[in-house]
Amino acid sequence: MSKRQEKLSAAIIGTGRIGWMLELDLLRGKPCTHAGALAAIPGVRIVAAADPDKERLRSFGRRFKVRSLYRDYRELLEKNEVDILTVAAPTPLHCRIVTEAASSGKVRGIYCEKPISQTLEEADQMIEACDRAGVALVIGHERRFGAHFLKARELVRDGVIGEVRTLIGQALSSDPGVVSREEAGGGPLFHDGTHLTDLFGYFCGPAEWVIGQVRRSHGPSNIEHTALALVGMKCGAFGFIEGGGRRKYFSFELELQGTEGVLRVGNNPPQLSLSRPSKRLDGFRELEQVEFPSYIPNNGFIAGFESLIEEILSGVPSISSGRDGRAALEIILAVYESAAKGGKRVRIKR
Repeated sequence: MSKRQEKLSAAIIGTGRIGWMLELDLLRGKPCTHAGALAAIPGVRIVAAADPDKERLRSFGRRFKVRSLYRDYRELLEKNEVDILTVAAPTPLHCRIVTEAASSGKVRGIYCEKPISQTLEEADQMIEACDRAGVALVIGHERRFGAHFLKARELVRDGVIGEVRTLIGQALSSDPGVVSREEAGGGPLFHDGTHLTDLFGYFCGPAEWVIGQVRRSHGPSNIEHTALALVGMKCGAFGFIEGGGRRKYFSFELELQGTEGVLRVGNNPPQLSLSRPSKRLDGFRELEQVEFPSYIPNNGFIAGFESLIEEILSGVPSISSGRDGRAALEIILAVYESAAKGGKRVRIKR
């Protein structure tokens, strides 16, 4: 049997929204969850799942025809040996589950939901445990795998918009309400904005420093409703981030401004504008929207799991590694640290 013909087994820890329940959303493109993506890949079979919520677990089992169901993930690891383990449990549990799974010797690859963890120390433990055990680790920043993001990255690398000077990223949402920082780890910047901080690295490489501001109208012990940051990139570009913002709508968009043009990518169709002689002002150049290059649409969730499978079978590193996930987290934590210090610049150490 060749590597590409190999049948793979999978198990899922966490059968909540991103685990599988968002598949019930009639308006979302499918698949849009860990289990949905795994079920859509030929040759992959989900054989076990764990979740402390009995009814949620039972519903998952019926939906995906899985009989080996456990209330404790440790029992799943003890009784099963699988190729793929997907961790869709709450963020505070990521480090414990990933390190125990990697050390068990019973999994070949782990797909962990974003953000990678609550702290950099936890992220380091996860990465080290997987490296030591030879277990592939992919972090679920699925936008990295989306066809239009891949095409946009190609355009940037080919110099179509020139040298990137500015990045403007917004992950806008409603007021999250009263939620403990200790319990959740962070607010809109932490849970949705992690995609933005990850894409900063995806398009422009590592960050160098951060200046942040955070607003917590529900008190200092609760998560923010808005986080703002200025990010200095090692490549010389500047980045601006806004997470939350108490909007009456959801919006996710990243704008990359280069010396020769502008790219916009996000949850809406991508746009490309290039520098052209002005049609209104003599001797000036202005932006003119042009057709975004063609690409074959794909599903980022499926592509993310396929990259994990490729790493398991061929050793080809994924483009969303544990170290990439750590870099995204470090920017977020630097925003919080800077805000706590009155907007003092915080240097990124790695």
